[in-house]
Amino acid sequence: MIRKGEMRMRKGFTIIETTLVIAIAGLIFLMVFVALPGLRAQQRDTDRREDVTKVIREIKDYQTNNRGALPTDWGEFHINYLDSDSFMDPDGTEYTLSVVQCGAETPDSECTDDELGQLASASFPNGYTVYVVLQASCSGEKAVGSSNPRKVAVLYRLERAGIYCENS
Repeated sequence: MIRKGEMRMRKGFTIIETTLVIAIAGLIFLMVFVALPGLRAQQRDTDRREDVTKVIREIKDYQTNNRGALPTDWGEFHINYLDSDSFMDPDGTEYTLSVVQCGAETPDSECTDDELGQLASASFPNGYTVYVVLQASCSGEKAVGSSNPRKVAVLYRLERAGIYCENS
């Protein structure tokens, strides 16, 4: 029996405490659920950057084996140097290698191509095409002309972060 002025202590949680814990757990799960696709896209873009680096590395290997010359048969280069069976986008689609001449009128001016127009963010196509721009170097997200005929820029549109460009 409870005497006057005494309170009986009960074991367990109140409905308010339980609801609060469930609400906090729900918010944590929601934050993870919202952030996860962005993290996956960021990882795919990191893999794509590594693939562009692989193209540059293989072009340099080719040049080392051929007295500094660039490939004349890029299809053969793709098969022999890039291992076309494993040269794929992180989503599993095979990359296409497109080789274009810079088309800049002077060194350090923006490269253009008849099919693509300006090789910069505004008009750069989406898809699975890795662009090798001959006689060019990178300037941010675009290719610019180079006075060195053995220089190339390799560009690829990323899922979240514009265009990635790397020089040979």
